[in-house]
Amino acid sequence: MSTITLYVLLAGVFSTVVGLILQAVGRAVFSHYKADDTKELAGVVGFRVSAIFGIAVGLIFGSTTAHYVETKKNLLEEARLMGTLYVLAANSPGIANAGAVQDNIRQYMKASVNDLDHPEAANETAEVTNQLLLKICRQMAPDADQSPERIWVKSEFQRSCAKLIDARGKKRIGTMEKHVTSPFWIFFIISFSFLAILVGVFEWRPINVIFSSLFYFAAGVTAMLIYAASDPYHDPGRISSAPLTQLLDRLDSLSDGR
Repeated sequence: MSTITLYVLLAGVFSTVVGLILQAVGRAVFSHYKADDTKELAGVVGFRVSAIFGIAVGLIFGSTTAHYVETKKNLLEEARLMGTLYVLAANSPGIANAGAVQDNIRQYMKASVNDLDHPEAANETAEVTNQLLLKICRQMAPDADQSPERIWVKSEFQRSCAKLIDARGKKRIGTMEKHVTSPFWIFFIISFSFLAILVGVFEWRPINVIFSSLFYFAAGVTAMLIYAASDPYHDPGRISSAPLTQLLDRLDSLSDGR
């Protein structure tokens, strides 16, 4: 079982337990009032609050999912750019420092993998990694007195370098703050608690308990998915470094065979 699956299930169970407790509290509160009048009011108010709650959660869920998918796309783009830089350097035998550039690219990839696998230490190594990337770009700066073929290779190298610098910038900014912040979670907790207490107006019949438990469980699962997707660079929703790792293994094998 993956970490995120375990967290999602635990969140669903925890939410169900809390919801049933709040429902019992609501039952104790509403037992002092007329059942028919209270049920009618609970139905009207509950429908409106649940509609607002559902729309808000749905919008945030869609936003965080898009954010998570975009982050994974950026990782794939970063891997593609690294591969492009390596291919350009590896197929430029006429450039004296091409071998050193390839070695530095592999070192940069290892640093990038380490950033994803150990996000808690990424800030400490960020400056070193940034300097390594700039060094790679400077090593392939075009010279006017070189042949057109070498100028083209270095120009294409610089274009990919610029895109890679931009991709790294996006990743560094993305690690600094979660996509979903405190105001949403305050709204979520208040709305969830209010609805759970409101459901207490209904009788403790098996069908009512089953449907309310399903609602609590679904709310907990959705909340955990939103929480995980809002911060793709940290647990429990941390994206995998597999694309970079697989590319690095491939480049290392090519390097050993040259």
